Amino acid sequence: MLRRILAIILAFSVSALAQGNTFNRVRYNGGTVATKVDAKDWDNKLTVTSDLITLELKDKQKLEISPKSVTGLSYGQEAHRRVGTMIALAVLVAPVALFGLFHKTRLHFVGLQYTTPDGKGGGILLQGDKENYRAILVALQSVSGVPVSVAEKEREFIPVGVTTTVTKDSAESHKAAATPAEGAAKAETTTSATEAAGTVQVVSTPDGADVYSDGSFVGNAPSTLKLSPGKHTVRVASSGYKDWSRDISVQAGSDVKLNAVLEKN
Repeated sequence: MLRRILAIILAFSVSALAQGNTFNRVRYNGGTVATKVDAKDWDNKLTVTSDLITLELKDKQKLEISPKSVTGLSYGQEAHRRVGTMIALAVLVAPVALFGLFHKTRLHFVGLQYTTPDGKGGGILLQGDKENYRAILVALQSVSGVPVSVAEKEREFIPVGVTTTVTKDSAESHKAAATPAEGAAKAETTTSATEAAGTVQVVSTPDGADVYSDGSFVGNAPSTLKLSPGKHTVRVASSGYKDWSRDISVQAGSDVKLNAVLEKN
């Protein structure tokens, strides 16, 4: 009897996944889709099936992502940090909305990073409401198999059963990038340090892998890093592949290129 019940539950789950899940209350807060859709507008639709992840924006644009091409999922502050880092690397063409970073009520951000058919890195930052964000996370992980990166203090908001990668609190990085004006002011005070830094260019095979510098996520390959003189560890990781890492010694004004060829697990 127990086997029959489990078989029925499994059959129902597979059938539901094949039919897909559609979420009509979704905000698009930024990403590699150029659009004038207001970041506060809920009238966008996300559909997740075992074959395709489809985002239909209010302006009729449609983004289709193969679940196999998904390289990263994230929630909350970590989602903002990861997709926001792509802006710093000049990957995004639409600015991530910062209006919700320090909102009094919790805003449920969901980040999705992927590799485009032409091998480039892509990313979108979505916002679900309190009624659907858990189902969105479950659906995206179910079809992609990618763990959800989340800050340690926000782990409690992830639904039970979702595999996570817990990171340390990233609030300081958000404060540092709170507004463009503050970022510009900070840049002026660190000009001399930037000039003294060395440049490390990181490319990966496959393209779009996560790049870490001294344990901190800094973006997706290809990436250009500005590192202070001294010893550093660069690690490159992608779902389904073995991690790649190199210990390097950076000189002031140096220019180094790293080609990370990842081996499949």
